[in-house]
Amino acid sequence: MEHRSKSNPNLQPLLFTPEDFANCFFRKPSDREYEFLTYLTICRRLLGAEDLAKLDAVNELGRTGYKLMSIFALLSLKLLYSQVTMKQTLELVRGNDNLRQIIGVVKVPSEATVSRLSGPTQAIANVEVMQARVRTLYSKIIGGMVGHLSVDSTTNEAREKPIKGKRAVASERRPKKRGRKKKGSPEEAEYLAAKALEEEMRARYLAESPEESISRLEKRCSLTAKMNSKGKRQWFVGYKTHIACDDFGVPLAFVVTGACVHDSRVAVPLMKLVRMNFVFLYALMDKGYVSPDIEEYVRMVGAKAIIDRPAYNGVPVPMDPATAQRYKARTTVERTNSELKDGFLPVKLYRRGENARYDISLGVLLTTIKKVLAVVAMMQEQQQAA
Repeated sequence: MEHRSKSNPNLQPLLFTPEDFANCFFRKPSDREYEFLTYLTICRRLLGAEDLAKLDAVNELGRTGYKLMSIFALLSLKLLYSQVTMKQTLELVRGNDNLRQIIGVVKVPSEATVSRLSGPTQAIANVEVMQARVRTLYSKIIGGMVGHLSVDSTTNEAREKPIKGKRAVASERRPKKRGRKKKGSPEEAEYLAAKALEEEMRARYLAESPEESISRLEKRCSLTAKMNSKGKRQWFVGYKTHIACDDFGVPLAFVVTGACVHDSRVAVPLMKLVRMNFVFLYALMDKGYVSPDIEEYVRMVGAKAIIDRPAYNGVPVPMDPATAQRYKARTTVERTNSELKDGFLPVKLYRRGENARYDISLGVLLTTIKKVLAVVAMMQEQQQAA
């Protein structure tokens, strides 16, 4: 008797090959066109019935009505084909009959039409909701257990004016004396009150929802400095994508902030989002995540944090051999960041504000779908080999 595992409907495109679609197109589809069709089909299945009906409705504004799903397809095509501007994307579609058929347009819309309809499209096709559904699906595939959760961030340069930071105002208070405070003195009482307030704020921060923590982060385009491989400081204007990946490099959670947001402020909300569907055993992070809040939260959820320590007085702090071996698994998130920037995002974002953040989020979603399909294909190969 033959036993087969039940296939998930959201992964149905895996059962097709480019030859199955050959009769539906003007010519045999290329691998890139088939990949685009696969991503678009999966995105449609990640949407709810009500949202899908809104996207499939024809928008009557303008001389030619277009479906909002066609606008979403153009936004996805722009990232998959690494087009810098929408103008280049539309020129690509005009010269490709297969792409026009996949997108569902006879006449390619103008750049102004796409710009006008992008707002309603992005409001309906919520990337965070689709990412959450992928996360739920992937949790069922792997059983909800993650060995190593790797957290890292990457900068996304943008052609946009950054926000102006507030200048630090010199404090009129006298500088605090260093060292142990005298018992019973006003300095000791002030110190103990500050420590109690700090512990209260930390407990409140660790207990609040991830959405509440993320809402306080700066989302606008901003300026940041980063040390390059030669030890020199480089300045970036744009945004920062914070990602938490598993051992297969699948993004389990992500947050898009302004480039000025420090990595350590996003680690706890990311891990809270992951904990909604997964249980992880180790949290791997680099030197930018040295924070008592992170270590306290990882300890609360019953995991272990492995964080690379900065050098002390010029002397690097070594890890024991077993911990150093586990820390090598953190390269998965670095490869995922490289795949996101090289495969789905342009070198510089030309859209601004909410539109730029939507492009980054959509790029993360497409990267997640690609990684999940690779994991499913690997598991199917293992089942057939067994």
